[in-house]
Amino acid sequence: MNDKLRIGIICYPSIGGSGLVATELGKELAGLGHEVHFISYSVPFKLSAYHSNIFFHSVDPINYPLFNQTLYTFSLTAKIVDVVTEYDLDIIHAHYSIPHSLCAHLAREVCSKDIKIITTLHGTDVTLFGRNEPLFSLNKYSIEKSDRVTTVSQYQKDHTIREFNIVQDIDVIHNFVDTETFKPNGCGNRSCLAARDEKIIMHVSNFRTVKNPQGVIKTFYRVLQQKVKARLVLVGDGPGIGEIKGLCKHYGICDSVSFLGKLDDVETVLSLADCVFQPSFLESFGMVLLEAMACAVPTVSSNVDGIPEVVVEGKSGYMAAPEDVDTLAERIVKICESDTLAAELGAFGRARAIECFSPGEMVGRYVRCYENVLG
Repeated sequence: MNDKLRIGIICYPSIGGSGLVATELGKELAGLGHEVHFISYSVPFKLSAYHSNIFFHSVDPINYPLFNQTLYTFSLTAKIVDVVTEYDLDIIHAHYSIPHSLCAHLAREVCSKDIKIITTLHGTDVTLFGRNEPLFSLNKYSIEKSDRVTTVSQYQKDHTIREFNIVQDIDVIHNFVDTETFKPNGCGNRSCLAARDEKIIMHVSNFRTVKNPQGVIKTFYRVLQQKVKARLVLVGDGPGIGEIKGLCKHYGICDSVSFLGKLDDVETVLSLADCVFQPSFLESFGMVLLEAMACAVPTVSSNVDGIPEVVVEGKSGYMAAPEDVDTLAERIVKICESDTLAAELGAFGRARAIECFSPGEMVGRYVRCYENVLG
């Protein structure tokens, strides 16, 4: 087997954990000398600059008069066939089983090349979207027909095996963070976000129901009731923003809440927070929490799913049930009222991010995964 691998990566290009991890993985692989081909409908949001050994292939929409929507799965499959054939790829690494892995399987049949398919399950592809009929059987097929399946947490592995009755093993390869990009005292300007005497409570999400944005507002309202001078900084955008703004008006806290919208470079503001707050109902891993830890920022979060694999209770942050607004508010107040405690939690979190979630370790596991299926 050649030391240099030719790897196709299929991922969503938009802001989110799966796209971020897929892009950073590709950049790390390219840095090791492998040839990486990204296949998506637009350039991944963290791939704006030129990188040696990295190529991007755009999936152009197919419009057909008989259908009222573009045929993305067909156009993606066709593009995979083209790239596999032209560049003689060794591996297709599909991030998300539906539709990415499924399209990769179809492409393999079409081009008649024994290309190996690695499928990484990130969360909603098996916890929400992929469980619905009639997609369930397609999802199960994509997982079982893959040469190797990985996922981002032990929780996600156990859930997938149980819900889809999967017999084959699934490798757990946790997400990773670049601690040179996400680090304390970043380049952002704190005075642009809050007054000098305000503590910054930050929440980063797509503002969908599973992220519990209503719980964020209700909890912050209780924090303010404890006479803590704080500002809630909301980063991201999504379908729940309108409702959140209405809830802020309902509680009379609009003057203490800032909406920053989508940010491609969230690391510029994350290190400015005094506490990062993520009370999700579902969370396969908790990428924002890991990024906050790398920035030495204490976290308060829910205790669901894969989050306890990232956060160490009482050491890097605090956890409680997503519905337990009073306890979550109490933990935030505790951090805001003690700079010493905040510093201790932040230091432990950064040390844990460096020791347990480094790019070198996780990328090495992916490379060994590739080598095993090829060998």
